[in-house]
Amino acid sequence: MIVDCHIHLRTNGGDRRYDPAEAERCLRLADRAGIERMVYLFDLGAAPSPDPSPEEIRRSNDIGLELIARHPDRFAAFCYLNPAHDPAFSLAELDRCLAAGCSGIKLWIAVHADDNRLDPIMVRAAAERLPVLHHAWYKATEFVYNESTPAEIAMLARKHPDVAIIMAHLGGGGQRGVIDVADCPNVVVDTSGAQPQAGLVEFAVERLGPDRVVFGSDWPIRDFAVQRAKVDGARIDGKTRAAILGGTMGRLLARHRRTEVPA
Repeated sequence: MIVDCHIHLRTNGGDRRYDPAEAERCLRLADRAGIERMVYLFDLGAAPSPDPSPEEIRRSNDIGLELIARHPDRFAAFCYLNPAHDPAFSLAELDRCLAAGCSGIKLWIAVHADDNRLDPIMVRAAAERLPVLHHAWYKATEFVYNESTPAEIAMLARKHPDVAIIMAHLGGGGQRGVIDVADCPNVVVDTSGAQPQAGLVEFAVERLGPDRVVFGSDWPIRDFAVQRAKVDGARIDGKTRAAILGGTMGRLLARHRRTEVPA
């Protein structure tokens, strides 16, 4: 099974409500690229705030809950949280999402990854065996709000070694980002971020191993097929390619419920 660990939706009119037409468009394009299962992270309606309010968090998560209720065989959903909020709200929202079928946590740019306000969320993630997908990037231009670097993801990983962390954007962190997290065995890197770059997937596999790289597209910011081509075109063996395209992510999604997603 090919699993895309990193997608969003553009919601209807920017009002952050479930849009059946957008979900169908996503499924149609995923089918064309041979992608069988996708992980929804948050919506891209009306310029998403870097510091979302509790109401914005709930609305975005409601879209994910609707997706997995309507298409349980095609979508998984991670609970989007803002660590700047009162931990009581974040943990209650996580409980709400887990009860409805979410299988991980998404953190974006509200606070840096080395901020102590992440601790209550990470402690709960460890207790529930939840993977945490965290945005990371290196930029030659200005960073966005409290955008984290791979070096900060490494600090988070060392502080919470029992949490499986998916560091987003291999294309954004590049070789430097891979090197930053190489000694953190609880970090895997998703292949999203930027257009295909020759040799980058191979470099990540060489430095991290075949089980620490997973496929992510960042759709609809980027195309499913182009992003999958990063993996299909990489000079890696078939077993490694299968692990990246779904095997490893299937195991991560299964951790919370302790049953494996079919390969």
